[in-house]
Amino acid sequence: MVLLFLKQPATPKLPIINLPAVVEVDREEASVDDLMNAIQSSTKLAPSRLKLCLASSKTVLVPNSPLRVYDMHDGTRVFVKDIGPQIHRRTLLLTAYSGPVFFHILFYYCQALVYGTTFQHTASQILAFTLITLHFAKRIFETIFVHVFYRLTVSFYSLYLYLFHYWLLSGVFMAYYIYYPSCAAATSASSLIDPTTSATSPTAAFESGTCSSSISLLSSALETEETSLYFLSAVWIFAELSNFETHLILANLRIRYPRPSYSSAASNAFSSRQSRAIGSLSAARFASSMASYSSSGSGIVAQRIPKGYGFDLVSCPNYFFELLAWTVITLITRSLASLLFLIAAGLHMWRKAARKHEMYKKEFGSQYPKYRKVLIPYVK
Repeated sequence: MVLLFLKQPATPKLPIINLPAVVEVDREEASVDDLMNAIQSSTKLAPSRLKLCLASSKTVLVPNSPLRVYDMHDGTRVFVKDIGPQIHRRTLLLTAYSGPVFFHILFYYCQALVYGTTFQHTASQILAFTLITLHFAKRIFETIFVHVFYRLTVSFYSLYLYLFHYWLLSGVFMAYYIYYPSCAAATSASSLIDPTTSATSPTAAFESGTCSSSISLLSSALETEETSLYFLSAVWIFAELSNFETHLILANLRIRYPRPSYSSAASNAFSSRQSRAIGSLSAARFASSMASYSSSGSGIVAQRIPKGYGFDLVSCPNYFFELLAWTVITLITRSLASLLFLIAAGLHMWRKAARKHEMYKKEFGSQYPKYRKVLIPYVK
């Protein structure tokens, strides 16, 4: 048994009321969860809101890991921080991806309600609707059946950002202009390069949903609209299948163990399995950066260097292939709304890819391939 002294940061953003000053735990038998439960009994805060770290080394105490892997003794100080309300990442993504599906179906099928008129959708509009709904249906499928999350909860306030990005930008905003009666998708490829039928002002271009002339010229460079749609559809299928393959690689790389029992025998067995999975990683390094907590009891996650399809060139080929798919949709729709979403999504994915690239280099050091780029092959 060890006595741990609990302390909040000097200037906490969310002060914890009734935090006990001292907690006694069994270092050999207990887990970080047991320590969190002891804190919860006094503070009434859910364990998912608590972040614990050793005051001396700043080592984070990872939920669902045994206390014995940390340097603890009588009098060890542990910082306790309230990180605010949390939401499960799977719930967040399912909520985010369901919005665009609903809004695209609404704007596509309820013409009279949305636009006050009815009209015949063009081949470009039909194809755009099909590809966009299939894309988000694929994302929902992957969220439920494929993804193994490294961090299982995120701040509840992230929900507002995701709703803005997916429900408004790729949902309401994009759907309204893609299926607009006079949008660029409702005109033929030949009319787009005819100066007598093109938009003459930024305001007119925005109202009609047209993009810049460069996108129109690039999309209509092929001989006919039908040929271009077949070609772009083929590129989209390649991008989506490639994106799915990279997600399978990532899921298979992350080893999730059942929640272990922390008796001495079970703890030793757990250590043996985990050491085989993470190779030469020290227990402290594993505990601080290579595990995560699951409220459903799904246990420990270990991460390895991704290799294979796409990963030999960039750190995040899943983002690269997704951007390729959205580029195809932008060319099909020739819509300013699609272009704006492509830019917003590209900036967001570039930031996430750069952060992931740096995390890989920091985590694996010299073992991580130096020739890999961040997001775009052969581009730094």
